[in-house]
Amino acid sequence: MPVLPLRDSDVDSTRAFAADELLYRRVLPSEELADGEIDPTRFNSLSFKKELDGAPSVLRSQFAIPEDALHSDCAGDKNVSQQKVYSIRVDELPGQIKAQDGKAYSVYPVHRPLPTCGAHSVIGSCMAEDLTKTYAVPSQTARNDLRVKLAAKMRPVDLAKNPAIQDATST
Repeated sequence: MPVLPLRDSDVDSTRAFAADELLYRRVLPSEELADGEIDPTRFNSLSFKKELDGAPSVLRSQFAIPEDALHSDCAGDKNVSQQKVYSIRVDELPGQIKAQDGKAYSVYPVHRPLPTCGAHSVIGSCMAEDLTKTYAVPSQTARNDLRVKLAAKMRPVDLAKNPAIQDATST
């Protein structure tokens, strides 16, 4: 059994995402409601930068377990132990997000392994009509639409039920 998290050299970055593959993402406690759901109005860690590598990050379950999202190797050596892990299936990502001006963007997962985190991926975006999927930063209203749609679909992962969390947090 390989040691998790996997490194970039341990994964096949050309492997296509399966429709039922899970994507794991850390969520700040301040972004949650009392019932454990994500509050889209406070889901501010979901941001897009000018380059694809600055799109919202996720880990793909093909190469990770949920606990990897809290591992320092997958968190850029940051202490994220107070955050929770949520998941969403690839086929539950919204097909399109819409801007107030009528423009539509498509969102899709892109595998972007990092040296110490082979499962690292991002949620990319492009103009809906762009068949080449050239990365495009969605407008603010489209990002807000994405926050609402993701918050409705993402589910918390119960790490306490998985014994692997004991190993990940004790190291």
